[in-house]
Amino acid sequence: MFALTCVFAGDDAAAQSVTASEPGWEFSITPYAWLPSIDGHLRYTLPRGAGDATVARIGVDAPNLLEALNFAAMVAAEARHDRVSILTDFIYLDLGSTRSRVDSVEFLQESRTPISASLDVATKTSLHGTLWTLGGGYTLARGDWGHVDGIAGFRLFSLSARTTATISVEAATSRVTASSTDTGQLKRDATLFDGIIGFRGRIELGRDVFLPYAFDIGSGSSRITWQAMGGIAYQSGWAGVTLGYRHLQYELGRDDLIRDFSFSGPFVALNIQF
Repeated sequence: MFALTCVFAGDDAAAQSVTASEPGWEFSITPYAWLPSIDGHLRYTLPRGAGDATVARIGVDAPNLLEALNFAAMVAAEARHDRVSILTDFIYLDLGSTRSRVDSVEFLQESRTPISASLDVATKTSLHGTLWTLGGGYTLARGDWGHVDGIAGFRLFSLSARTTATISVEAATSRVTASSTDTGQLKRDATLFDGIIGFRGRIELGRDVFLPYAFDIGSGSSRITWQAMGGIAYQSGWAGVTLGYRHLQYELGRDDLIRDFSFSGPFVALNIQF
């Protein structure tokens, strides 16, 4: 998914060195490449002129991001002083011509009752989005085995969706038959702000090898959002490398642009500490 990136999960993966004997601030930056699949459902309100149709629900399925990726960039950083840490993550994603489908269209009849129908369509969706996370952490427990931090903060997700679709629909009830044929572009933007809490840390295996892990969950604009990360890492001095897997999930209401959305896939990270 990303050519050169730095990620919140990357900080979790490699930057969490907790040293009780050394005073002062420690910093880390983690560039990495992430190759997730995207799966989600979007909801558009159709413009006038789309026949009797009022709402279209679009499914987005991008199992191979390299085919659709135009540009992506991420940067993450952590500052730590003894048990206290501050971490941030910024992601920009530009996907063009992502494979998608129209799952259903609602028709508004004389009785004002929406009817859902199956569709035959040719559909492509482009996505532009930013994801910014800012949080603070506190080390709850540490020892030769590793450490665990409690974290709290917020996640801001801004998404602009553009879907080009050709819709040809017929739906019938006992009283009326409704149809709609329309070709055009559907556009809608959404911004989600969610508070999050969670934990992260590492389990030491010895000889500079450890297992990083992280989990957070939250709500606000979303009904629920959560992410999880795990991997294996090697850190020697100022440089380290991590191999891992990350999943990010959003769940919203039935009337929102984003009904559900997920990013899930492996990553490789280079951690730089100073």
